[in-house]
Amino acid sequence: MVDGNHQAVAEAGAGPDTSGYLEYLRTNRDFTAPAVAAAVSAMMPGVRGRPLRVLDAGTGAGGALPELAGLVRAAGGGTVLAVDADDRAVEAARLWADDKAIDIRVADLRDVAAEAEATGEGFDVIWSADVVWPATFDDPSAVVRVLADALNPGGTLALFTTNYYQSMFLPGHSRLERLIRTASERTWGLPDDGPAHHERLGAWLREAGLRDVSVRVFPLAASTAEPAARAFLERITWPEMRHAAASHGRAAGMSEADLTRAEELLDPRDPAWIGADEDAFVVQPALLWTGIAEPFSRE
Repeated sequence: MVDGNHQAVAEAGAGPDTSGYLEYLRTNRDFTAPAVAAAVSAMMPGVRGRPLRVLDAGTGAGGALPELAGLVRAAGGGTVLAVDADDRAVEAARLWADDKAIDIRVADLRDVAAEAEATGEGFDVIWSADVVWPATFDDPSAVVRVLADALNPGGTLALFTTNYYQSMFLPGHSRLERLIRTASERTWGLPDDGPAHHERLGAWLREAGLRDVSVRVFPLAASTAEPAARAFLERITWPEMRHAAASHGRAAGMSEADLTRAEELLDPRDPAWIGADEDAFVVQPALLWTGIAEPFSRE
């Protein structure tokens, strides 16, 4: 993702601009908080009668940690282990979630899951939000299998996604938005289809041997006048779209007129800037995919 001070595309390059990664984590956390809270609250851990062991696999800025700690307390006790491979994210999570039930560490989620399986100290709930996808892992289905193998019998693996590429960020400009979405997918090197496509979370859960695979939607909708939505759009989303259109728009099928119009809508200095439209809004159909481990130990 890019930060709010958009640089010229010639300087930013053809790939995604991740210079504002920490700001992205915090801004995204604030905007998605209602959906994350609702999704965690909707989960019913299948394990009863003992303290819960919960893993936040790729915690980012810790957006789900207060709710996961609440899940543990509601179950009568337990612990939440939150890990992220980026030390900046871990520090942000520590500042956000100060709770004795939470242990936050710098670690690769695959290593943590593999150790849990090897030692037999599995998890009753594993939560992972916007982490397991092809921009992060070459084989996301293999990562889901590793996480699934770290579950205790009857445990739940929850894969949450804000569903970025099915969201509405330019209402009233749907054709142009579809083209920019394709440009963004190319910027991030995402596959057009196939087994590693970012929308195949349910298939990855099923392929990992989990049962009762299901999906629920937790929509986010807000006017651009709402502060958290405004920050998310103005600092993160619109600059990312502007960068994607300029760097990969032609490859995505955008005409010169499309590129000009996209620049007008996404440049905060332009009179046509989408941020100046008092009727603009954002919708994100966030999804929670869950799967349950068999209620007996695997061979």
